[in-house]
Amino acid sequence: MWWRTIWIIAAYWLLSAHFLRYDQVYLTGIFALAPFCILLKHSLVMRLLQVVLFVCIFAVWGVTTVETIQMRIAQEVPWIRLAAIMGGVMLFTLGSILCGSGILRLRMQNARWRTSPIR
Repeated sequence: MWWRTIWIIAAYWLLSAHFLRYDQVYLTGIFALAPFCILLKHSLVMRLLQVVLFVCIFAVWGVTTVETIQMRIAQEVPWIRLAAIMGGVMLFTLGSILCGSGILRLRMQNARWRTSPIR
């Protein structure tokens, strides 16, 4: 389960670095500290982290991809590599959402085992 947590932390820190690049210090701090909410071990907290990552795929990475590709096309610079890299970043973020689902599934299994009368 530890590697799933690392994926989520890396996805949030990647978003934090993106906001730091644009001098948005408050969003940088929020996204840098947000993955530590995993320690609360509540299912709603994990779902909230997943929803934020899903929204960021489109609202942050999608918008950034379109804007930078348009800028590169206007400058007549190659843009295919940028599109591939940004697609990889979006897939990585989607993978971290799936890792969050795996964490929730493992937590549910462990909770059932602790309350099992057969133990």
